[in-house]
Amino acid sequence: MKEFLKKFKDLGIVGIGNITASLISGIFWFYFASLLGAEQYGEVSYYISIAVIASTLSFLGLGNAIIVYTAKGEKIQPPIFLVGIISSIITLIAVFLIFSQIGMSLYIVGYVIFSLATSEILGKKQYKNYSSYLVTQKILMVGFSLFFYYYMGLEGVILGIALSFFPYIKRIYSSMKNDKIDFSLVRPRIGFIINSYALDLSRTFSGYTDKLIVAPLFGFAILGNYQLGIQVLAVLTILPGIVYQYILPRDSSGDSNKKLKKLTITISIILAGLGFILAPIVLPILFPKYTEAIEVIQIASISVIPSTINLMYISKFLGNELS
Repeated sequence: MKEFLKKFKDLGIVGIGNITASLISGIFWFYFASLLGAEQYGEVSYYISIAVIASTLSFLGLGNAIIVYTAKGEKIQPPIFLVGIISSIITLIAVFLIFSQIGMSLYIVGYVIFSLATSEILGKKQYKNYSSYLVTQKILMVGFSLFFYYYMGLEGVILGIALSFFPYIKRIYSSMKNDKIDFSLVRPRIGFIINSYALDLSRTFSGYTDKLIVAPLFGFAILGNYQLGIQVLAVLTILPGIVYQYILPRDSSGDSNKKLKKLTITISIILAGLGFILAPIVLPILFPKYTEAIEVIQIASISVIPSTINLMYISKFLGNELS
């Protein structure tokens, strides 16, 4: 009974942190959608998509490696942190030379810093710290983005998001300072890291390349409607994402929970149905300028089901180092 309550408590902590962070983020983006209008909202989405793709390219698939091997008790963080930071700085320089946007460039380094820090926390199963990191980052994102938007316009939104990641460099510094940087720990895991990198790239390109295609073909206004639909999808997939973050370190340490996975898939079916039915009722009331997003939301809602099943299998495979 104690073990059951402990597991429920850990999942609850992760859940509360993710739900709170996602609500803050969702309200933030829905607010900006109504504030900016479809065209400018699409433009911001376009540039953020470029920043996210560049960030994933520079991250090198290191997040899964940290979660899995930290959960196994291996001191692999310092060399991986060093590689990740160097890679992100190189990518920052390249993106700034191409686009000349400081917000997009800083986003890359900030994203890598935050992802490395939260991956280590999850690997150590410090769920309370993880939740506090998530919520604090979202609060900083809202504050910084609103501040810089009113001074710099659209670029200020991206700069605000980028700066919200940087306070977590303290954890990276502490880990690298306290433990030896030993690259011999990384070499035997190169295959796992490369496969995880391929997985991260496939996720990111499938999730963000569409925006890079929609904008030049149909314009930022259509992209704005499309992005609003994708934002609703992000809300619908909060719960499956929470469960994934909870079960991956446990799958890595041999503590799988099949009942929880089955329950999560069942709930995803219910969420998909709600999204499909409620979209044409609720959207015209809340976002009358985004009526073209109704069908996007209905189609995207259905994808919650296979997406959830996908996450459950990915956790199982990564936990067994079958990347």
